[in-house]
Amino acid sequence: MKRFTIAKPELWKSFILLTLIVTSIVQTIILWDYHPTYQAVQSETQLTTVDESLQRRADQVIIPVQAVVHDNNAVFASKNTPKQLMRVIRDSFEASEFKPLAVKNVPSFYTDINEGLELILPEAYYADTLSYMLPGTYSLSGKIPQRILIYMDDSAFNIRAIMSDQSIWEGKLTKVGNGDVNSLFLKNSSRTMKRVTYTDERVNYIPVVGPEMNELFAYDVSSIQIDTRLDWMRDTFFPGDPNVQEVDPASSVGALTNGVSVAEYDAKLNASRYRNLSRNSTERDTAIGLDSIVEFVNFHGGWVDEASENQGLSLRFDAITPANKGFETTVFRFHVKGYPVFSQREAFINNDAIDLSTLRVENDGAQVRSITRNHLEIDRLITVGTTQLADADEVLGTLINSGRFENVTEIRIGYEIEYNEDTSRYVTFSPNWFVREAGRWVPYNQGDDWTERMMYRGLE
Repeated sequence: MKRFTIAKPELWKSFILLTLIVTSIVQTIILWDYHPTYQAVQSETQLTTVDESLQRRADQVIIPVQAVVHDNNAVFASKNTPKQLMRVIRDSFEASEFKPLAVKNVPSFYTDINEGLELILPEAYYADTLSYMLPGTYSLSGKIPQRILIYMDDSAFNIRAIMSDQSIWEGKLTKVGNGDVNSLFLKNSSRTMKRVTYTDERVNYIPVVGPEMNELFAYDVSSIQIDTRLDWMRDTFFPGDPNVQEVDPASSVGALTNGVSVAEYDAKLNASRYRNLSRNSTERDTAIGLDSIVEFVNFHGGWVDEASENQGLSLRFDAITPANKGFETTVFRFHVKGYPVFSQREAFINNDAIDLSTLRVENDGAQVRSITRNHLEIDRLITVGTTQLADADEVLGTLINSGRFENVTEIRIGYEIEYNEDTSRYVTFSPNWFVREAGRWVPYNQGDDWTERMMYRGLE
């Protein structure tokens, strides 16, 4: 009896310790494997129930890729984000008397500009791109704007734009709203910018001193089950169609077709492509524009889910790729915390190489032919370190000394994204300088040495 009394406290300690170990294992498994339920996008047949506040308009997805403030002979990064600037401009101004300058009177783009806001536009889709950003009654006569200057002259606001043919247009800005126009010229004094002019006359700005940026980590919390995704695609792309059938699914690939349209989903990559799915394609008699493409995406998969958007993810209009075999592709690029995201390209579901850091909409001028995208969702971004990026002179020196600069058409700071296909499905965002070289985005310091690999890949 005495021996039992002495041993009893030890038994209780062992029992408590075992309980704590089991509880810890269970909590770890839950944290590792838990995935919130995916919220399906409303289909076309449910237009009356779609929350309009969650839809996008063309003027919401087109914003400048860069904004800088001119202060006499110096140039600084803007204190405001391009999105904030666009809100002030749209709420404050209307443009008028916008017309090309006579050839004999054309100044340098920066002549007489002491204080001004310069906006570098994304590669334009159509000449009316500017009208999505600045209200007013004017026509650009088919000219495509590349850069815009908003400046003061004799206490009046003016606008100057340079077009893709290097012609210069000027106009007046009438203040019609209550926006804080003084905020347009707020500069970040700690970030001096350097203008870079490329061989095709395009211009953008890069920081003189490379910034220190966070390295980011996140789990993909989206649904990756083939059956769940096929049900979502059936409801979204083939509502009420009795002819839809599943096509010989592989171990990680599922596909649906009604004999004309095809929807494919790769669970390994958590990405999909929808082909020949144009709405009202047999009735359309006008060319597709940006408005119709934005509307198409709204009701065929939508944009970024609410949780990811709250973490700083967004899809922004990026460019229009040159027509290939009669097709044009509108590119919406992922951004994280305001920085663009880049990835390598490889074949996807036995098709051409696809950059999965983008949402791409292909059209033939009369109808949308395909959408290719991933389904990444994140509910928390974790900072796992910092990286001090190189200074501007080092970046330019690397490109010039290697003979690559003449093939470069743009330099940007952004994130390389990598996706690991193990059970936890986590992503990493690594900051770097990226250059668009021969139409392909690559890290400035790797070029051809950037080995081909998927954005979505397994552990190596």
